[in-house]
Amino acid sequence: MTNKSSKEKIALLIKNARISKGYSQQQLADLVKLNLRSVQRIEKAEVLPRAYTLNLMAVQLDLDIALLKETEPVHEILEKKVAHQTKPALNKAQKFIVSITSGILGILLISAFLSQSTSFPETSFELFLLLAVAVLIYGIILWWTWRSR
Repeated sequence: MTNKSSKEKIALLIKNARISKGYSQQQLADLVKLNLRSVQRIEKAEVLPRAYTLNLMAVQLDLDIALLKETEPVHEILEKKVAHQTKPALNKAQKFIVSITSGILGILLISAFLSQSTSFPETSFELFLLLAVAVLIYGIILWWTWRSR
């Protein structure tokens, strides 16, 4: 089904439901909090309304939302779902930069902390514990950066 026929089918369903309910275009616009021009454009199949707008209209016109949504082509529905779920992945160069930068940043922060502290570490155990936590945090950052998505 083409995008144009989807718009036309939705336009026809909405217009017929509005007329059967006895609403004017302005009344429907007021009910769904749209302006009159938007309702006119939807009913003339000039635009394909957003899912949110379709839901509002379906509720006000007692339409089955599934009937309105099945007018949308399947490939468009899948594209919308994929677009909302996927984030652009980092490429290897970006992952490498994040890895090196976070390592250098970690070293600088630990060095700054140790140079400003007069009483820490009191023992070598405390120093090794600090380094172990730093390595653990760096490992988590690397795992998160390099994991497969």
